[in-house]
Amino acid sequence: RSTRRRHVLPNYIDNDSDSDSDDWRMKQVNRTRKLQTQAGKRKRIDRDLAKSEREASDTDDDGTDNKAPKGGNGGSAEELEELLDKEEKKKVHRGQTGMWAKQARELMKYRDEHGHCNVLQRDGSLGWWVDRQRQSYKKLNAGIKSQMTPERVKILTLMGFEWDASHMVGGKKNDEVWMEQLEKLKHYKEEHGDCLVPQRYESNQQLGKWVRDQRTQYRLMQLGKPSQMNDERVQQLKAVDFVWQSRRGPRH
Repeated sequence: RSTRRRHVLPNYIDNDSDSDSDDWRMKQVNRTRKLQTQAGKRKRIDRDLAKSEREASDTDDDGTDNKAPKGGNGGSAEELEELLDKEEKKKVHRGQTGMWAKQARELMKYRDEHGHCNVLQRDGSLGWWVDRQRQSYKKLNAGIKSQMTPERVKILTLMGFEWDASHMVGGKKNDEVWMEQLEKLKHYKEEHGDCLVPQRYESNQQLGKWVRDQRTQYRLMQLGKPSQMNDERVQQLKAVDFVWQSRRGPRH
């Protein structure tokens, strides 16, 4: 009679199974800790931002704003200077010192001159810096590594900084600026008989860029992507026989 050997699984297989289970549990623990850390950061940011807004809106008994700087928006000039002085003393990326505070002071000058902090990207380095602050703020709120800090959030908030400028263009509402350009397009049509404004229209290059942008925004809208175009604007442009695809050459 033949005998069959019983095959016994070696112990190391069971050990590997236990090890995999431990690794899975550790990953879950680390993931939970990471989510808790991100949630804690967002809470601190929201708390600091709310505190800054309360401080910026403090008023005297007679209703006079006792924290408004000479420029007009946000916290007191003394408090801003104190916070900026502290920021200048910090060491930042690549050993540079005070670069962020230097740009923030430039923004203060811009605000004092124009009455707002909505610097456009096309206005140069300050415009690009302002845009980067908004992007960094979004990362900070999402728990992503960012150069933005709660202290910088407070400085910019006291300054009257617009964290969401999607509805603003150079201190004006986007709709107001859009309507102004539409009126200019109507004048162009009265003069030339059509809406085919060249991109490099010498008499008004800004209008040429705006017309090109409307075509771009319209394409994005058709693709279902984020766009500043909407049905109302489409109808207003169609009313002036707007051409969505241009083949026109230069016009002076």
